[in-house]
Amino acid sequence: MKSLLVSSIEEYSGKSALIVALGLILREKGFKVGYFKPFCVGTTRINDELVDEDAYNTVSVLNTGDDIEDICPVKLDRPYVEFVCSADPVSLKKRVMDSYKRISEDKDIVLVEGAVEYKVGRAMGLSDPDVSSSLDLGALMVVKYTSDFVLDGILTARELFGERLKFVLFNQLAGYKKAYVRDIAERFLKRNGMEMLGTLPYDPLLAGLFVSELGEALNGEWLVKPDEDVIIEEFLIGAMSPPAALKYFRRVRQATLITGGDRADLQNLALETGNIKCLLLTGHLEPPATMLGKAEDKGIPVILVADDTLTTVEKVDEVFGKVRIKGDAKIRRIKELVERFIDLKSLGVLK
Repeated sequence: MKSLLVSSIEEYSGKSALIVALGLILREKGFKVGYFKPFCVGTTRINDELVDEDAYNTVSVLNTGDDIEDICPVKLDRPYVEFVCSADPVSLKKRVMDSYKRISEDKDIVLVEGAVEYKVGRAMGLSDPDVSSSLDLGALMVVKYTSDFVLDGILTARELFGERLKFVLFNQLAGYKKAYVRDIAERFLKRNGMEMLGTLPYDPLLAGLFVSELGEALNGEWLVKPDEDVIIEEFLIGAMSPPAALKYFRRVRQATLITGGDRADLQNLALETGNIKCLLLTGHLEPPATMLGKAEDKGIPVILVADDTLTTVEKVDEVFGKVRIKGDAKIRRIKELVERFIDLKSLGVLK
């Protein structure tokens, strides 16, 4: 039985998405796949049960058949400082090891997801390097190449992981960074005892947000509910005249228009172009009934929020940076990208 710890330098780097793709690919190859997340931080209540949202979504896709209490043996159920002060590191480590043993006993491979980022949990011996050492796991670091300084972050992680940090994968690369990373970073990693497993490109679909997620995140009121839960890949701010706005409306695809509820001129124009898939109206100003009727006829959802346009844009921008991989379309896409751009044979599980 083989196992792999998937870690990251920073939050929202794509660990869960990669694990989902790897799990599905390995399962298709005939492997019995397990999934394990020893320290669950992003907890929420689903069906009155405290769960880690990322782990819950991953388990829903991979359907490994294991008890969620074993998959997530340690959950952050109170402020972190309180948790650290009240926790017994020896007891927590035993819980993790016992759960891992049950998860792994009938599996060909277990994909282990790290915490928020590799240092989180260090105060209790639950950081990714600690888990890697305790469970004797090789590690793969998922990195968003936000700047050249991420190389320093990788080296710092290597000091804690030691030789267990074997692989690095760069995620969400766009433009010149794709060639730059292949030409420069790969040689850098090799000199420091690590192997670049591959690079995943930035993908608008994966970065997109379902309309339902947008409405929920903004606590919006549905003036027109969606016929289907479409994915929004970009958003426009409607603060100009209709003639000036038209050229932007024609350029986008799968977009949301954010504008004041009193801007019926822009709202009606957006409904005519076909590229605007959602109207997000600000200031708690309801639009004319004729506009809502037109949106209903065209199946374009309309969300009303109380915040002003600037505040709404800031909130939307924050939500777009924390998108999770959910839904068949996104799952298919991340699987396709991993199969295309990642050298899976280097992991030692595929021959």
